Amino acid sequence: MNLKKEELLDIVTHSANTTYLTHKFHSFPGKFIPQIPNLLIRQFSSEGDTVFDPFCGSGTTLVEAKLSGRHSIGTDIHPLSVFMSKVKTTKIDRELLEYIPSMLKLVEKRLDNFYAKSGSSKTLLNFVDQSFLNEDFSYKIPEFPNRDHWFENHVLHELAIIKASIGMSDYNSDFRDFLLLALSSIIVAVSNQDSETRYAAVKKEIPWKHPFLLFKNKLLDMRERMREFCLKASDCRAQAIVGDCRKTCVMPDDSIDLIVTSPPYPNTYDYYLYHKMRMFWLDMDWESAKFNEIGSRLKHSSQREGIESYINDMTECFKHFHKALNSEKPFVIVIGDSIIRKEFLKADEIVEDLAEKTGFKVLDEVCYDLGYASKAFNPAFRNKAKQEHIILLQNVK
Repeated sequence: MNLKKEELLDIVTHSANTTYLTHKFHSFPGKFIPQIPNLLIRQFSSEGDTVFDPFCGSGTTLVEAKLSGRHSIGTDIHPLSVFMSKVKTTKIDRELLEYIPSMLKLVEKRLDNFYAKSGSSKTLLNFVDQSFLNEDFSYKIPEFPNRDHWFENHVLHELAIIKASIGMSDYNSDFRDFLLLALSSIIVAVSNQDSETRYAAVKKEIPWKHPFLLFKNKLLDMRERMREFCLKASDCRAQAIVGDCRKTCVMPDDSIDLIVTSPPYPNTYDYYLYHKMRMFWLDMDWESAKFNEIGSRLKHSSQREGIESYINDMTECFKHFHKALNSEKPFVIVIGDSIIRKEFLKADEIVEDLAEKTGFKVLDEVCYDLGYASKAFNPAFRNKAKQEHIILLQNVK
């Protein structure tokens, strides 16, 4: 077995469209270039096989497996990652998608009603049906630390009205999750968080109904992408589970035909931090994600842990992968170099050491400047010496 090096390098340097179909549902730091897992899945597995991504992130591998006619399962310790992966791989009936415009009109009426009753605007009352003003509708603004620091008051009400409208609907759970992911996707933009990749408060002065307009535009775009996804994707199973692969593997022994994954890079991101506001609104356990992240900046910079803790964590993961993956089957890992307290750490050397200890054999590798990869979203991490590595291993039992 060998990697198709020229094709992979061409993907890394020339892939213009990395947000096709459901890949654009939600932002996520450090996304795969989707064409990479697509090529690997088609090369190293057959239709009907089962592909496993133990660090599934936003579900890129799972989406590509479903598009390629393979069953898939993904795990992640982040509940929002698992939620994204589930929504992005779950087909929604066309009939349900047709309800979206009427659902949006209902939400907009409730927002106009709120602004009219709060006295924020007299003109908005003209757009509200008089009979609708007495609708029995209630909503709750969630409580979380520094809430009013991160959100303007009218934004809190708008988001709460949208969320309550989704929750009280009689749609099935898959469709409600689809709507909630659209809501999640706009939360950072309408908060005082500076950006998707900078956790600092800035004054944005969000206009009235701007959150709703962002939600509307996102939802309509997701509707068109889901329609196309339903036409192109297979009916193979795709399952996403909240789980810590250091502790256990959700897959039975010898049940996997291929592993394609990109684990956290040591000392590079705090994934929980960029999505913290979203997890507040979606009632998710952000603290568990925070303290259980592998390789986080919190651990290696703030808490000053060395590379040893990362290697220990990944060793436990590799042991579970060795059991779940069928004998002689491939395991492809995409991982980047890192720096911890000025020590430069080569990712391929770390993986080679992990493989030797856990029953894998390194067969091939492709490497390139990390700046080419979509993961280099933050200029602070674009060290010219860093490389990203696509490493092919084989399970030896």
